[in-house]
Amino acid sequence: MFSNNQSEDNYDHIDDSLIYSSTNIPGPGCNMNDLNSCPNQMCNCTNLCQTPSCECISTVGYNNYDNFGKLISSNRFIYECNDLCKCTSCQNRIVQLGPRIGLRISQCNKGYGLYTDINIERGQFVCEYAGEIIDLTEAERRSNVDHENYIFVINEHFSGNLTTTVIDSTIIGNIGRYINHSCEPNCMIVPVRVDSLIPRLAIFAIKDIQCNEEITYHYGGEGSRPQIHLSEVKCLCGSFSCNRFLPRKTGLF
Repeated sequence: MFSNNQSEDNYDHIDDSLIYSSTNIPGPGCNMNDLNSCPNQMCNCTNLCQTPSCECISTVGYNNYDNFGKLISSNRFIYECNDLCKCTSCQNRIVQLGPRIGLRISQCNKGYGLYTDINIERGQFVCEYAGEIIDLTEAERRSNVDHENYIFVINEHFSGNLTTTVIDSTIIGNIGRYINHSCEPNCMIVPVRVDSLIPRLAIFAIKDIQCNEEITYHYGGEGSRPQIHLSEVKCLCGSFSCNRFLPRKTGLF
């Protein structure tokens, strides 16, 4: 197990070959400068972090979460308070506290899936998709070697610039690797920055999720479904609008 200064979870894994890590670790091709570069902002809050008094929230100009810890919008650049901040517990620390309780890894028609034993409300954080931080060259090499992999690629556009983050949880990962695709997902992945310029891939509910329901997201990315390119791998999500095949390299290799 890789240790880090973030909150550890207590989930067991059904795959003994998996090396467990609660958050991302550097792998081949990782930009160490970005990994070790903490965001510029920090706050001196001693109570709740609120705008305009909180420097972290004021830097981006909006609250990331509401007073109940629910994501307000996924279409924003999200910074949480970090290790340099004086606040220790506030509504701007959600993803860094680790996955929510009540998640369960179970067998299903797709092999294994992640389920919830409690109701989850829209906007609530579920867990992180954690693994090795690699670059696209290493991702392509691994995808050609391994028939089955868990490589996730996310692209962010800032002022005309493209930032790509690649996370591989094939060998090193957390419970996020067990989440399956659905053409009608109940969650989505949102990049969230905490103590590094490299984002964490945070999974938030986009609708209310009932007890015993499977946690899913769309491998092609939320909002990109009409334009996705399909692979030859059959989709088993069983949703009404199922595309019959999984997306091709738009979210996962």
